[in-house]
Amino acid sequence: MLMVSDMLEIARGRIAEERVRAKSPDRFSGASEAVPLVVWNVCQHCDLRCPHCYLAAGTRPAATDLGTREAHALIDDLADCGVRVIIFSGGEPLLRPDLFELLAHARDRGIAAQLSSSGIHLDERAAGKLAELGVGYVGISVDGARQFNDRYRGLEGAFDRALAGVRHAHAAGIKTGVRMTVTRQNAEQIEVVLAAAEEAGADRFYVSHLVYAGRGLRLMGDDLAPSESRALLKRLFALAEARLDAGAKVRFVTGSNDSDGPLLLTWIAERHGPEASARVERLLRARGGNSAGEKLVAIDPRGRVHPDQFWQAVTLGTVPEQPFEEILRHPMRAELRERVTRLTGRCSFCRFQELCRGSHRERAHAATGHLWASDPACVMTDDEIVGQGGSPCSAA
Repeated sequence: MLMVSDMLEIARGRIAEERVRAKSPDRFSGASEAVPLVVWNVCQHCDLRCPHCYLAAGTRPAATDLGTREAHALIDDLADCGVRVIIFSGGEPLLRPDLFELLAHARDRGIAAQLSSSGIHLDERAAGKLAELGVGYVGISVDGARQFNDRYRGLEGAFDRALAGVRHAHAAGIKTGVRMTVTRQNAEQIEVVLAAAEEAGADRFYVSHLVYAGRGLRLMGDDLAPSESRALLKRLFALAEARLDAGAKVRFVTGSNDSDGPLLLTWIAERHGPEASARVERLLRARGGNSAGEKLVAIDPRGRVHPDQFWQAVTLGTVPEQPFEEILRHPMRAELRERVTRLTGRCSFCRFQELCRGSHRERAHAATGHLWASDPACVMTDDEIVGQGGSPCSAA
């Protein structure tokens, strides 16, 4: 995740680097040995049929989902290992009948909870309960203007219900974000979704690249070409800067493509000069690029642990069959810690390695069949990655 607005404020000297580091100390610690943040897909079902769903969620509860007792044991295991944050996701987590019970147990074990949701079941009562249980952030997905969103996500009224969910969470005092996954079908609608997010009171506008996982594998042909993603990101960076100048509350974030960081760095260098880009580069270097399997792992509804929520093809272990502490010792985590030495193709000689670390391995594997191949969604040009494009980044 690239915190675009924060990076722009640092570039312009409006906030100190330390302030951003303090907001997410684990992300900027540089320590890949630390206990990771956990994304937990608590159920396999959802009301929607989004074509990019990485979990390929069904419409009915799955018998293989962990039961309440197993889920409590999982939370205890994570807490005993020192996990500090769980993002409860799905499917649609609000469809799980014992969700509030699990959130309460996580709170009692000292774990901070966040929620990733469609928002369509986030009414006033649910938002109040989430706030009471200490949920600090709710991310809600919207993929375009009303008519497009409802057709694309497979439910009439989904757009209005999702934005109502943002309003209810905001009114309950929970920080909220609106997340949009972009493809060629909806890339021209980012301003529409941004306006809706702002009107609903969202704190964050999150633009995510497509990852080729679950049903998203079928959308590979609809993914933006790198040049198209590059143009969209520059448009987004300009929007973010304009919103900062206007004093707007909403913060811009991008995700699922770590080459966004180097592109933002070059954009800042061109717009604000070398001193501004040097400040941002220090923070991007400390952030360290993609950390799937290191600072982040995911647990699917069956209890299988993966390097991240998209990377279902690799399983590190299964809870509660194995202790989480044992799962964290899986050899794949060691391979991922040294991933830059294994990268091939463009990634192997890219001077932005330390800022990106090859981006998403699951997308590279889906597109090429090779785990350490270059991420096909990289937005940087050949000249830039070898240093002929005026890059401010020192050679890796």
